[in-house]
Amino acid sequence: MKMFRMLFAAAAAGAVTLSAADLSKVLDPKRWSPYECTVAAAEGGGLTVHMPVDHKAGQKDYPIGWPRTYFQRLRPEEKDWSKAKAVSFKFRLEFTGTTQKFPVTFHVRTLAPGAKTAEGIAVLVPGVVNNKEVAVEIPLEKLKNPENIAFFGFSISESQYKHGENLKFTVRDMKLIEK
Repeated sequence: MKMFRMLFAAAAAGAVTLSAADLSKVLDPKRWSPYECTVAAAEGGGLTVHMPVDHKAGQKDYPIGWPRTYFQRLRPEEKDWSKAKAVSFKFRLEFTGTTQKFPVTFHVRTLAPGAKTAEGIAVLVPGVVNNKEVAVEIPLEKLKNPENIAFFGFSISESQYKHGENLKFTVRDMKLIEK
């Protein structure tokens, strides 16, 4: 009970921030919002995202599509990344197709106090190799308002792929690296 009161007092004071150990909890597929793709729990833990490339079935605004999935349902304790210098995760791509490059973008958007539009960073996931898990680290130093994360996630631009190709990737061990 004493611990609960301490946590409640810290939360009320605005002192609770997301620790590196907590970030792995966001890989629950029920909390992700997929568009033109699907998400599922990965065997052994993590999040698996399937992004089929379909140049004929995109949304009205994106006829050659923009498959994406975002983590938009942040809890109050998940919104503050101000103590982090980077986000890291393990990334494994399983790609079927003939395209030789595999651009997948990682997005982080923040919302300034009183702002109606989120702003942030979009970074190509570095070092992606087909059928190999790679360790990824995305620097956050250019992120404005890191204390108020609005959402983060992954996308591809289908125009960079051939119709009918398939991307399936798994994200594991997502962590914030502290400054």
